[in-house]
Amino acid sequence: MTISECLDEMRCGVPGCSLVSFGDLKTGLVLRTSAKRQHKQDYLEEIIQQAALNFGLSDALSATDGQAEETDHSVILATPDDVRIFVRSQESKSDVVCCVCDRAEAVTHVKAYAKKVFLKVSGAA
Repeated sequence: MTISECLDEMRCGVPGCSLVSFGDLKTGLVLRTSAKRQHKQDYLEEIIQQAALNFGLSDALSATDGQAEETDHSVILATPDDVRIFVRSQESKSDVVCCVCDRAEAVTHVKAYAKKVFLKVSGAA
């Protein structure tokens, strides 16, 4: 199964999911996407930038002795239109899965599928 197929499986398997993307937090690049409809690149880049910003804030909040720590591997952002769930890899801190859903209850499913995506990316699956 390819990364794109993993993302397709994730989008179809997570209730209320309309978009899943895999990207790099450091570069802000969206590398693969699965969506019910096509989105403009600006929208995809906005989502990964939100992921990077929110992980940065989360890390800063968990800082000890002035040093940010990467302790949280998921962030949820609620907007008036959707719920954006970001999960970053524990092994490769710049790898992130971004998921746009219509309900927060999708978090558990998103985390489980994201692990599969990260295993595929690392070559372990």
